[in-house]
Amino acid sequence: MDFEIIFVKEKDYFIIKTSGDTTPDDVEASLKQVLNDPDWSTGTHILYDNRLENFSNLSDGDIQRISLKFTQFNNKLKRSKIAMVMPGDIAFGLARMWETYTENSASFKTNIFRKIDDAFKWIEEIG
Repeated sequence: MDFEIIFVKEKDYFIIKTSGDTTPDDVEASLKQVLNDPDWSTGTHILYDNRLENFSNLSDGDIQRISLKFTQFNNKLKRSKIAMVMPGDIAFGLARMWETYTENSASFKTNIFRKIDDAFKWIEEIG
């Protein structure tokens, strides 16, 4: 997976634009890069724009590993919102699986979207 990270300073959130095939290690690499960014602080939000990413190679076990990659950073992600914009029904379903695996042990909020505008609206909401 290739990714580009953008910090939206005036709104205080990160956008991670992804493309290509993904693996759990790729997801962890993108997350680590954001968490090590000088603009990162606990409670900052992240919007994953996955509209150009291919998820067809991921298994159920991969989705569970991706969930673990996120929850290992609970201390840094507490009070954050993680929005994911997904391309198509299969990717949306995989993201919902990730959300199910993640939500019980996460210190952050998650939401999955089909439209980027809906994700921006949610990530920018106060509360």
